[in-house]
Amino acid sequence: MIYLEDCRETLKRDLEYDYILCSPPDYDEVGLDPKKDSYSEFLKTWIPLIKPKNNLVSICMTDRKADATIYSKHIDVINTMKENNWTLKTHKIWVKSTGINMYRLNYMNLMTFKRNKSKVNLIKEFKPDVFVDEQPHKYKGYGFGMSLDVCSTLIKEHTKENDIVYDPFMGSGTTAIACIQSNRKYLGSEITEDYYKLSLQRIEEAK
Repeated sequence: MIYLEDCRETLKRDLEYDYILCSPPDYDEVGLDPKKDSYSEFLKTWIPLIKPKNNLVSICMTDRKADATIYSKHIDVINTMKENNWTLKTHKIWVKSTGINMYRLNYMNLMTFKRNKSKVNLIKEFKPDVFVDEQPHKYKGYGFGMSLDVCSTLIKEHTKENDIVYDPFMGSGTTAIACIQSNRKYLGSEITEDYYKLSLQRIEEAK
């Protein structure tokens, strides 16, 4: 199930899900200017609402480059999660490209958090700290932000079959595809109607 709405509305619904996997939007997508605004302003509007049953959340984040400066959004994520009683347990890297990108860094921070004082078996087996996947990630002209292989690895690492994985920023449906391929259930939110329709098409093709 994917809801065509702001994730903050979905998170207020009485829904159950076991694990959260997401790649939140960039500054401009949420109306922020990195030179003026803190990314934490956006994070604080939805992170307090999350409640996965297995007490694990993976947030995947690419930092922003602008005006010869790096804006470290992943640090804002770590701090905001800490303020809401979550502890960073693993921090891995996905190398997206060895080329040059003037807008964003060519690697993504893969951060998994555990709710404080919860009992969780976080690591099922050894996984590398760095993943390399330089394949172009596009569907019908839309360049989606996550690697399907990386999503699948995180889902298999932190859930069991038939668990429900929630993605608050579903985009073109990569998390849902990874769930289908690994025998998990998916739940998502997508605020942009074009991306919502695209995700439904892509999911139908995957099925």
